[in-house]
Amino acid sequence: MYNDKKEVIDLNQQTDPKQTETTNQVHKHLNATYAAIKIIFIYLIIGFTWIITSDIIIDFVFQDHEANQLAQTVKGIFYVAFTAVIFFYIIHKQMDNYVLTIRDLKKAYVELDEGHKKSLKLEGQLYDLAYYDPLTGLPNRIMLEQTINDYIALNKENGVIGIVYFDIDEFRNINEVKGHSIGDELIKSISDELSQHIKKPNMLSRISGDEFVLAVFDIVHLEEFLPAIDDYFKYIRKSYLLDKDDFFVTFSAGVALYPDHGLDYITLMRHADAAMSIAKSKGKDQTVIFDDEMVMVIKQQTELLNQLRQAIQNQEFQLYYQPIIDLETGKSIGTEALIRWVHPTKGFIPPLEFISLSEKNGFIKDITEWVFIQAAQQFPEWGKKRQFKVSINLSASMLMNDKFISDLIKWIEEHHIDCKKFNIEITETAIISDIQKSIHVLNALKRLGFTIALDDFGTGYSSLTYLQRLPIDTIKIDRTFISNIKEDTEEFYVLKYMIDLAHHLKLNVVAEGIETKEQSDMVKKYHVDYAQGYYYCKPMPQQRVIEYFKAAKEDLEA
Repeated sequence: MYNDKKEVIDLNQQTDPKQTETTNQVHKHLNATYAAIKIIFIYLIIGFTWIITSDIIIDFVFQDHEANQLAQTVKGIFYVAFTAVIFFYIIHKQMDNYVLTIRDLKKAYVELDEGHKKSLKLEGQLYDLAYYDPLTGLPNRIMLEQTINDYIALNKENGVIGIVYFDIDEFRNINEVKGHSIGDELIKSISDELSQHIKKPNMLSRISGDEFVLAVFDIVHLEEFLPAIDDYFKYIRKSYLLDKDDFFVTFSAGVALYPDHGLDYITLMRHADAAMSIAKSKGKDQTVIFDDEMVMVIKQQTELLNQLRQAIQNQEFQLYYQPIIDLETGKSIGTEALIRWVHPTKGFIPPLEFISLSEKNGFIKDITEWVFIQAAQQFPEWGKKRQFKVSINLSASMLMNDKFISDLIKWIEEHHIDCKKFNIEITETAIISDIQKSIHVLNALKRLGFTIALDDFGTGYSSLTYLQRLPIDTIKIDRTFISNIKEDTEEFYVLKYMIDLAHHLKLNVVAEGIETKEQSDMVKKYHVDYAQGYYYCKPMPQQRVIEYFKAAKEDLEA
């Protein structure tokens, strides 16, 4: 909950800043003039008084003319010496003030310059967060889209672009066998190796997970394009030593050309993605150029969508839960609900695949409703623990859906959902599309009793810009900031800044993707509140969650 700070402002005292500055300058000038006049006036009084008084005394005491002249000479010398002392004192004092003022100005300038340099550095870091991938340092999807759109706008008549969409074959197996940290090492090694051979104006970007896009802008002859792409893959198609084991890595790639296969970024990416899917279906480890026959990919997606419609009725979905750990007590304070689709013939289908498909085809509402209802039904079995919450991920399309709140209220009433027991997670990319609408919907969720968490924090530019305006309770720091981080690096200071900023705004901090004791100790050292990751527990079905809490001797009924 936020405590509003109220300030009473006297409107009658408000003035124009420029007018105030001018008035201050006039006052300073008048004060200096007054001080100078005051000094001169005092000096004149003392001088005249001395001359008149001393003349009277000398004339009275020294009647002899020569003695009188000598006394007058001595008086003059004394007056000059006295005046010199007075002037020395005044000038010395003013020079001291001048020197101190100059010294203070130099100090202020140095501090201002240092502050400016820090501001520029932070601005650069924020820019990197917005447009570059934290793990590899490569341009991200936002930068890729911007670059391609700019090129198309400037070269509509005679420009040619080659889009090479590729990913690592069987990368999921590497993550499952070796863990995400080893998978990250592989991704970074591949990006580092390939980046050495990519020359401007061409651009390599990482858009998600193990997916990369190579944008080629210097195409001269199309017949030379594919051989050039094969040459690029030769550098990275090899064995990699991962945790003392060798893994031979291959790639599947799809190619789309501007303007032959699309006239805009979205079309080009969709067609390149379709071509990559064909490459995988043909046995992987190959590059395929998009053609019209690849509309079959769309047909396959349609079939998958139809199967998706039946999945809920056929009980093909499952909810897995991953505990969230209080780093101070070592006990769980909640879990994150993660949907899994167990296809009867295809096995596990990755959430990214069917969630994105359901979003594109307006089916995400049914998925979201199923998750809410299923979590609410399972929650009483093991979630009676005080302060225990289940986190549910909300997609961008649902956040932007005008009917979402009304639909949610209906689900709450029909299934007796206790909103105070649930936490809604929303990603930065979902918020940035329409910040005002996002704030409106999030406030509505808060009024219903939900708490709000900003997931994948640090992967977008909007979080740092609008963080104070968002009605959130928690930030979840993206795992890319945790993996392989070392002290006294720029990544480390960015992470520390995020944590300090969140705590300054009285927000809870959750670190995602904790896979080692070292990472756990580090986030604990820098006062992260909660943590989540394979180091503590992998996602597991409901029954195993119950067993997990029993084994941990956690009282579910507390």
